Amino acid sequence: MAEAALPDSSGRVDVSEREPVEEPEPVPDGDVQEPEPIPASCAVRLHMACPSFAGCAVTAVQRWVRQSTEVRVTEVFKHTKWPRVFVTVKGEEDAVRFEKDMQGALWRETAVTMDRDTKTRTEGEGRPPKRRKLADDFEDGCPPSLKDLIIMAKKEGGPQTVVQKTAPLMRWSYDIQLQMKNSYVKTAVRTFTKNVRSRTTNDDLSEPFWTKTEYMKQSKFPFSCGCHMDPPIGTSAENQKGYRNKCEFTISRNRDGAVECGFVLGIQSDGSEIVDSVVDCSIVPGAMKDLCAVMKTLVEASPFALFDRRRGHRTGVWRNVMARLSPTGEMLVLVQVASLSEEEQRQFTKSLVDGLAEHLNIVSIYLQINDTPTDAARPDAPLFHVHGSPALAMPLLGLTFQVGPGSFFQTNSATCVELYSKALEWLRPAGSVVLDVCCGVGTIGLCAAKHCKRVIGLELVPEAVESAIKNAELNGIRNASFYAGRAEDSLPRILQELGDEEVCAVVDPPRAGLHKTVLEALRGFTRLRRLVYVSCNPDSLVEDVVRLCVPRQEQDMDAFVPVRAVAVDMFPHTLHCEMVLLLERAGDVQPQQQGNDASEPVESTVQQDG
Repeated sequence: MAEAALPDSSGRVDVSEREPVEEPEPVPDGDVQEPEPIPASCAVRLHMACPSFAGCAVTAVQRWVRQSTEVRVTEVFKHTKWPRVFVTVKGEEDAVRFEKDMQGALWRETAVTMDRDTKTRTEGEGRPPKRRKLADDFEDGCPPSLKDLIIMAKKEGGPQTVVQKTAPLMRWSYDIQLQMKNSYVKTAVRTFTKNVRSRTTNDDLSEPFWTKTEYMKQSKFPFSCGCHMDPPIGTSAENQKGYRNKCEFTISRNRDGAVECGFVLGIQSDGSEIVDSVVDCSIVPGAMKDLCAVMKTLVEASPFALFDRRRGHRTGVWRNVMARLSPTGEMLVLVQVASLSEEEQRQFTKSLVDGLAEHLNIVSIYLQINDTPTDAARPDAPLFHVHGSPALAMPLLGLTFQVGPGSFFQTNSATCVELYSKALEWLRPAGSVVLDVCCGVGTIGLCAAKHCKRVIGLELVPEAVESAIKNAELNGIRNASFYAGRAEDSLPRILQELGDEEVCAVVDPPRAGLHKTVLEALRGFTRLRRLVYVSCNPDSLVEDVVRLCVPRQEQDMDAFVPVRAVAVDMFPHTLHCEMVLLLERAGDVQPQQQGNDASEPVESTVQQDG
């Protein structure tokens, strides 16, 4: 007789067609026994740990483990109170397959970690003292999840070097880093899949087809993922160091009290900042390290003092410097200072321009005035263009973009090509109007312009919109228009003016995600058939996807459906990860279009567009 179906970690009931498995008798709480040793020649035992395992019955965990993998599991051993599980499989080949299947797995929204069970306590050996697990405790072959490291980074105190703060993943090989980030994105997909299912059933509506376990299994999606996941896109080996084309450096003092231009190492109780050199920072390009050295020399020789950030002081001039670097080696520099008199500003500007232009390939210099306690200047802070051209030329996908000091441009130029190529491949813009929401200086939209009917870009920052218009003119693009203002204010009106034209959209919002008004406008504009979401924060993407995909009625063909996702590592050695997600209307997505087959029409369309 077949076993009764039990709910898995998300509360969902799955009727499995696997052969019934004889469950071992539970061990009484007062009589805990260690599993019998199994010869390594015939079996491999693995150790899985998760805080949420504690208090769970062994039968529920056994069911979940066996449904999460195609590998034949010979034993799942656990005590109810344990936050760990011992899993036994037959042989090394099955162990490797099992580890791959369980990579990034979640039990009740908590990450599951796994390693080989290679050591047991001998008789009379006591338990080791408990201590909090730190990042250095993980072996290279069994790294923690990216989410675990993000949590650790917030909790861990004590001194850290600038290298540890700016490149916390440097201790792991790049393949391991990419695996971490792919698992992080996979977790985001699992989370929005589960949340859409939960909210739909809470509204007494039928579960969407793409959130059903049977559909995910038939489509061969990763476990509990409602869409296909492409292999992660990494940064090429030659671009994994010195890849940042924009950096901001603080001008202050180091631990020894000497002048330094670099990254903030810590903030003292009185508000002053301790700054350390960027010489050893792998993510900073050499030209910017040279800039820091020149700035340090200029400040040391300057009659103007450092800005004193201590509470109750707020005196001095030098504050920080921002630099942008093009692939050709040209640099734009913005130096932030406190207020100066007219004569002082004239003297300061001359010595600054002479000192920078003499040593570095700087084509543009700006001076910004900021008298606030924080170095994050107000949007209306006075800004003076004091040398060279007003913008920096940045090449991308055959176009040239003029980027100003306040414009948004992807920080990793090399991997940006891969990111935008993937976004355009999935967008399939031929014959459509392309909406570029949060367009910055117009990069994605202008790259799509030659493939589509026309481009409409929306951006909050007026300077970026001015740059987008100039970039269109610079590249001879006449089918693009750009609008400044909040997308939530302008998007509904623009959508109404589009008439009967076919529309697709790409959104690239800041870390907080899209405003709910923007999401409502995109969701309600039914002529918008495809949406590509480029996210710098997969956590905020989750809630946005739920708003776009939850059905509002039975058989809601206007709800969006996630079709495929991919992790993009724009920031090697750091905890940050980008994600691209393709969504289409439920009425356009048939079950057989998903999975591996979905890549074929996407690729062929882009090839036809050139």
